[in-house]
Amino acid sequence: MRFRFPVVIIDEDFRSENASGLGIRALADAIEKEGIEVLGVTNYGDLTSFAQQQARASAFVLSIDDEELAGSAEDAQAALQKLRGFVEEVRFRNAEIPIFLHGETRTARHIPNDILRELNGFIHMLEDTPEFLARYILREARTYLDSLVPPFFRALTHYAADGSYSWHCPGHSGGVAFLKSPIGQMFHQFFGENLLRADVCNAVDELGQLLDHTGPVAASERNAARIFNCDHLFFVTNGTSSSNKMVWHANVASGDIVVVDRNCHKSILHAIIMCGAIPIFLTPTRNHYGIIGPIPMDEFRPENIARKIAAHPFAKHAKGGPRILTITQSTYDGILYNVDMIKELLGDTVDTLHFDEAWLPHATFHDFYRGMHAIGKDRPRAENALVFATQSTHKLLAGLSQASQILVQDAQNRKLDFHRFNEAYLMHMSTSPQYAIIASC
Repeated sequence: MRFRFPVVIIDEDFRSENASGLGIRALADAIEKEGIEVLGVTNYGDLTSFAQQQARASAFVLSIDDEELAGSAEDAQAALQKLRGFVEEVRFRNAEIPIFLHGETRTARHIPNDILRELNGFIHMLEDTPEFLARYILREARTYLDSLVPPFFRALTHYAADGSYSWHCPGHSGGVAFLKSPIGQMFHQFFGENLLRADVCNAVDELGQLLDHTGPVAASERNAARIFNCDHLFFVTNGTSSSNKMVWHANVASGDIVVVDRNCHKSILHAIIMCGAIPIFLTPTRNHYGIIGPIPMDEFRPENIARKIAAHPFAKHAKGGPRILTITQSTYDGILYNVDMIKELLGDTVDTLHFDEAWLPHATFHDFYRGMHAIGKDRPRAENALVFATQSTHKLLAGLSQASQILVQDAQNRKLDFHRFNEAYLMHMSTSPQYAIIASC
């Protein structure tokens, strides 16, 4: 499938009839003859807003004239500062997109090293044919675009574009059934053929299996685990409510003591009922407006949890310590807890630490949240407790509705039992997952 990612050329002479304008337009024509669109503009305009075009471009070609650099020191400095500002804005948002500088051979001598280091190449004006330069630019652009596509989405787009007949969903047969009625035509036109051709079942070998984590699905889960800096990551297509139940059914049995944030999601209450667990609640504060605040520090202390267990009529005779701790991180009011502190306090007391991060999947990408989310780069491991984070990628990331994921961090002395976990995963995962949701994960 061909995606629309034009090459963006920025040259003040792009529409001029001088030698520079003729040369840059010849390059643009050669690129378009290779089948790639060119977007030509004559100035940077607002640097910040223009640099945001990097999400829609396959490469940038920036043109700079030797006259701009060979004039007065003030003019040269102004030209370089404009160039530097644009390159910095693009690189701040995208470290990989190809950026080329187009100019005369002697122009390169005036470009500082800090700018040259951020470029993919310097195109010497009039020293090569436009056709060769176009192929050079497009080689880098295609390499860049190819590197963007996650394994499962790549496999799904190839499958949908391959012209394969699909009998996995015989009711609509790749969308053909919708073409047989007026309302079906409306449905087909609204959602488009790609969605319907990509709506297949879990029997397509080349797409892998979500249920047993094989093929391109597994490759995408490993890629996501790398990005989120966790040891294991599993995609879920029926929301974080199901992710929470998977974590609980993998770790909790009937009669187990569980320690739970009283301000928890209803799926946690459902998990308590389904597992037959004995809950010990950590009670958050509440002000006179009724707004729920954080759980006080003392509630997390092992000795206080032990006192609650001893006072509980059903828990005081239970065998073993708490099986799982579940904390809402963050709450609807934005309450966050210092996870490193919780790991240190309870990492030897509770078997499993579970953080319901339905509203916090973005935290790993910003230093503002350092220490305030469950799993991330260079985060300390609990000594014995596995750490789970359940996240709604459809809430504060760009997943489709119901897209969710489960992150796991192994303990220093204990690893995830994949096969036991996957039995719980299979219990709550549909055997007919929506592949568009998987791709959006």
